[in-house]
Amino acid sequence: MISKITWFFIVFGTVYFLESIGGFYMTSAVVFIEKQFQIPSRLSGTMVSAGDFAYIPVVIFTSYFGGKGNRARWIGAGCILISIANFMIASSNFLFPVEQANVTTHISSSLAHQIDRNLVNGDFNFTEHQWLEELHPLIDPKNEVVMNYDGDEKTDLLQKYVEYCYYNNGSSICERLEKHISEKFPITEAKMSNVRAMVALPYGFCHSMLNLVRQEHYACKSGHSTMGPFMMIFGGLLVLGVGRTMPFSLGLPLMDDNVKKQNLPLYFSFMFFVKILGPVIGLLVGGQLNKLYVDFNPPQGLTPLDPMWIGCWWLGFLIFGTLLFGPSLVLYCFPSDDLDINAPDEKDVDGNVIPKKRLNLVDRHIKKDEQGNALMPETVMDKVNDFKETITTLVKNKIFVGAMFGRIIDVLAFKGYFVFQAKYLELQFGVPQYRIQRYIATTGIVGFACGVMLGSFSMKFFKLQGRKAAAWVAVCSLIAALVSFANGTVGCKSVIGQIGDQIKVNGPVFDGCRDDCMCDNTPLYPVCDVDGNAHYSPCHAGCAMGWKNYSIFDMTKASVDTLIFENCACVENRVKEVSRSYCKTEVCEERFGRFFMHQAFGAVFGGLGVVPGMLIVLRAVPPEHRSVSLGFNGFLVSLLATLPSPIIWGKIIDMSCLLWQKSCDSSGSCQVYDTDELRVRLHVIYGCLRIFSLISDVWVWFWASGLKLIEEVTPEDEEKKEEEEKLKPKRKESVKEAAEKVEKTAYELDQLIDQRGS
Repeated sequence: MISKITWFFIVFGTVYFLESIGGFYMTSAVVFIEKQFQIPSRLSGTMVSAGDFAYIPVVIFTSYFGGKGNRARWIGAGCILISIANFMIASSNFLFPVEQANVTTHISSSLAHQIDRNLVNGDFNFTEHQWLEELHPLIDPKNEVVMNYDGDEKTDLLQKYVEYCYYNNGSSICERLEKHISEKFPITEAKMSNVRAMVALPYGFCHSMLNLVRQEHYACKSGHSTMGPFMMIFGGLLVLGVGRTMPFSLGLPLMDDNVKKQNLPLYFSFMFFVKILGPVIGLLVGGQLNKLYVDFNPPQGLTPLDPMWIGCWWLGFLIFGTLLFGPSLVLYCFPSDDLDINAPDEKDVDGNVIPKKRLNLVDRHIKKDEQGNALMPETVMDKVNDFKETITTLVKNKIFVGAMFGRIIDVLAFKGYFVFQAKYLELQFGVPQYRIQRYIATTGIVGFACGVMLGSFSMKFFKLQGRKAAAWVAVCSLIAALVSFANGTVGCKSVIGQIGDQIKVNGPVFDGCRDDCMCDNTPLYPVCDVDGNAHYSPCHAGCAMGWKNYSIFDMTKASVDTLIFENCACVENRVKEVSRSYCKTEVCEERFGRFFMHQAFGAVFGGLGVVPGMLIVLRAVPPEHRSVSLGFNGFLVSLLATLPSPIIWGKIIDMSCLLWQKSCDSSGSCQVYDTDELRVRLHVIYGCLRIFSLISDVWVWFWASGLKLIEEVTPEDEEKKEEEEKLKPKRKESVKEAAEKVEKTAYELDQLIDQRGS
């Protein structure tokens, strides 16, 4: 039969794993949330920090009161809150949908409104209007295919030819013919579908008519919904911040109370491995879900390779929230009886029954009464004074303060960098998000997890104690910092980077080489000419409406991988064509792989110091203050690092923005960055912060002499120690009673001697 302790660790491990997935899934979603709701990085950084706004004022009190209560119930309640928070975040997609503009009911009036009413009526001939020669087959009796059409089919075919002239030629005769046909014949659904599809395409042509229609019906659609979803996601992350105060600050001491001390590094490494495996699964799932479009119906021609692609980010929050709720409820209702009565009797070699193991859901190091219940201060003032004494004890601990300072600097560097790393890599190397998240999961996070496991084995193998452990942590941190500087040298001129260079030369306002294209606010859709030179969009390349390898009438068959735009006036070479397939990506692919080789190496060394560093924090403080020390550590780290870090890094990234997307005369998300400046700035700041944190590692090394991290003490020894602590008051009373009896006997004896002497 499985013991209650085993059942508990199965449920706790499941909850801890699922909680860690949801905690990092936000990293894969933030890029798409920015795009969908037009949120700049500085604002999305504030949004990501929302969890810390709630975490900071709650974590100390949670660790203080939760450490004196049933820790399983507290952890279960926290994870239920995390589940609810995931549902809240996902609901923003449904409560505040960003509508795709439907121009069906406006298209005829919009086109008629754009036609110049003062066009001069004039004659035309086949020389000026070569397109009319294409109509000859329609009236040629020898064309059996056309002559077999019925009247409606001929009319529809004629309309298509006139539309082609109207959209691509733009002359007065084409406009008058289009107007005449539009007034005489009803607008067919096929015509509506074609025009609507042209306006809704994720790229623009050098065609003033369609670009005017696009601007009229799309310009202010997204700007109205920014604050609503922002506040909803912000509120969900606040709830998530409250929930995540409990699993870590209460979970580590709980495990410390229920495993042998000599095996503690292995258990801690397993716990951290589960904690790290969660983000791996979250990023892998996010990478797959982000291949799906946000509403499962992507615009024609838009693929995950496109910078404007919005993945199905909300679906992951629904999945993880649902999976987490059930096990969290089981953990919340876990029996509070400490004695594992279901465990079978075990006997030693002499046949004696070994006492049954206890599942210590309540901290066994805190003061308890004779019944084993935690002693809590009775009045509010007593609780306040007890809390102040605990915090004062921690603040006076030199090792704890030094380790905490180093963790603050490390998290300040790492948290914001990690949140925006996927965005940086997409800009720097031109790689789609789903691939980036897969690489981050399989190299960076897995490398870190392997480092954590190796670090725990190294502690036992090298017997790392005191200064040896502190020196180990310092060396690992130094190597990880140097790798960051190395990654600052790994860059590539991606397509976005080339466009950024053009903007730096020509300024942030550019409209291609033709003023009549009206490319303002045309969607970003990078394309290249045959020489590999990048253009912001086909419109900015001066491309006429249409494709080389597809007809305007079967554009729904167009594949973005083979799409070739022709008649591009702004292309400098003789082949006036642009296409995504012409963009050269081989160099960026090679350097993208080199970047992750460096990152995997640095992640392993970063993980090597995790378990020794955490044990230094736990062993530097009195055992009864472990939960509070972790809570206080989490409080200051969140206040000074995780809260401001995404905001600071978001502003650092926005400082390199060259072109903002405009929405209703306000700035939305950034479209083009100076990728060289961004690369150097990010990695120099990150590396310098990690180097600065070495000061604290040296401080801890100086004071860590004699600190024992792995105590060779069994749980039975701990229980004997507890029993001795309980017996101390009784022994004092017994000694006092015996002394009083001796004193009384001596007094009586003196009285008797005096009586006989008299």
